[in-house]
Amino acid sequence: MLTVVGRLGLLMVMAFSLSGCQTPFWMNQKKAPAPAPAPVVQKPQVTTKEQQVVKMLILNGEYTLSQDQLLTPKNDNAYDYFRAALKLDPNNQRAKGGLQGIVMRYVDLARQAAARGNYSQATTMLNNARIVDPSNLLIKEVSSALTEQIKAAPPVEPYRGGANDFLLDASLLGKDDPRILAKLAEIANKLKASNSLAIIIARTDVEGRWIYQKMRDAVPGYRVRGDIKLGSPARVQLTPAAH
Repeated sequence: MLTVVGRLGLLMVMAFSLSGCQTPFWMNQKKAPAPAPAPVVQKPQVTTKEQQVVKMLILNGEYTLSQDQLLTPKNDNAYDYFRAALKLDPNNQRAKGGLQGIVMRYVDLARQAAARGNYSQATTMLNNARIVDPSNLLIKEVSSALTEQIKAAPPVEPYRGGANDFLLDASLLGKDDPRILAKLAEIANKLKASNSLAIIIARTDVEGRWIYQKMRDAVPGYRVRGDIKLGSPARVQLTPAAH
């Protein structure tokens, strides 16, 4: 006599045999795939007002650096922008890199001036670099090389200018000092009266553009014509206009 369990087993074997040895339908059923995990939604980073200010200061610093507005004009130069950014964020590497960029630019300008034999301008550029980073080793290295170059150079006669040459006080350039503004106004009025061209000799392109703009401001409505050249000492030469 088969027990109930035995009869159930026998029936299952018979059903399996009658189905052509096919796997029973209940054995073919696959498990439903596990549901995909819900996507992780990252919360947008919140930028504080202070971070926005730092970013804007750095952008202004990088732009003025590209324009050679390194220490001047006042309140719109790379040095002031990067320092202001570091006051708010002392560890900001981008601002620190900006200050080093100013140093590198001044060193480059010093080397260019020394190559032209303009040692006064080269020294000025290195002194400006020291304002940004007094302990920079590259400044010391270039300064030592410049000292040796000056010692080996023959003495140079001081520039005395000519009848139509107007020397400018380099220490006042880039500043709204009444003395330099009056001098440039005088030159601009002579330029207008003689209908001449102005050849502006300046230490940097930014400095030359500043001189040009102040001369234009001194004679409203008159188009100041001329050119800007790099050199030293800073001066303006009046030359007859071609007819």
